[in-house]
Amino acid sequence: MDVPAWERRLAGHAPSLLALLGGAVAVVSLSNFVRDVSTIGMGVLPAASLGLCLLLSIGLLGLSHWIAESGLSAAGMWTVVRWSLGGMIGFGALSALTVGIRLAEGRTVGGAALSVIVIGAGGGIGGGVAGIYYARANRAAREADHRRDALVFLNSHLRHNVLNATQVIQGYTTLLGNRVDDVEYLDPIQRRSDAIASLIDDMKELADLFSGERSPMPTDISTVILREVESARSTHEAATFEVDVPPELYVMATGAVSAVFANLIHNAVEHNDRAEPTVSITAERDRHTVTVHVADDGPGIRDDVKEHLFDSAIESGEGRGIALVKTLMNHYGGDVSVRDNDPRGTEVVVEFRRPLPD
Repeated sequence: MDVPAWERRLAGHAPSLLALLGGAVAVVSLSNFVRDVSTIGMGVLPAASLGLCLLLSIGLLGLSHWIAESGLSAAGMWTVVRWSLGGMIGFGALSALTVGIRLAEGRTVGGAALSVIVIGAGGGIGGGVAGIYYARANRAAREADHRRDALVFLNSHLRHNVLNATQVIQGYTTLLGNRVDDVEYLDPIQRRSDAIASLIDDMKELADLFSGERSPMPTDISTVILREVESARSTHEAATFEVDVPPELYVMATGAVSAVFANLIHNAVEHNDRAEPTVSITAERDRHTVTVHVADDGPGIRDDVKEHLFDSAIESGEGRGIALVKTLMNHYGGDVSVRDNDPRGTEVVVEFRRPLPD
């Protein structure tokens, strides 16, 4: 937004302008005090009125000193001055209007000047404080935008370079596979490079989601679950996966929802103490939600760990998979919980919102 030249010039003198306002309030207050003394004589009430007005003047001077030391930009300081002026003029005008109405009605209004001074100065201080919070909020929003832009660039740069390197690995693996008969050692390389490429795609979805560029929309998670189960089967050949998921299971999510099920299925197998673990994935829906259960027959999770599982994972940075699940479900407006499986193991329950009916 273009700022007028006169505002740009005044912005650099914002603290001085507030100090002038405070000085003006002090001068007007002293003038009013002298007039009151000449009219009703020296007394407690005129002195108290002067003290109140001078306190408000000191408040404006303190506000001037604060913004001078606050580290706000010139534009931010000018914002504080505008809010302070607006508060002073607005509240002073309301007070003067009230006095004018009373006088127009033929009433006698005592201490009208004091009322206008106190309310106007109080409005100036209140407006200045509000301006400080507004300027701080704007600065925080700009800094957040800059950090987000930097993270988006870093994420894009990393994805681009890692994906290019992965594609080179995949290409040479395919060429090598065509030239040799024994591909025992090539298959793991191919699977891992495919997994890295898939992870990069997921990272793009996550970056778009967290940057606000993509919002939850109706997504069929039945196909996502089946795809992640097939991927887990190829990686964990000794594991058994039991799947009972109805087709066309639409929920409010994004493409990054695959990371939810990939992490839950991976954890169910990796943390299992059986040679041939069994993982069960079931889903059910009601009027407003879709609930997916991922259960295993492993050693389970201790109650004290289970109680703070998601919070501790996010705060400590450990258990990034389960922390990611929690973060995604929060973005989707859903929920995730964990409980004991019967007779053994752990059951993780994720609950999604269903799309609103057309």
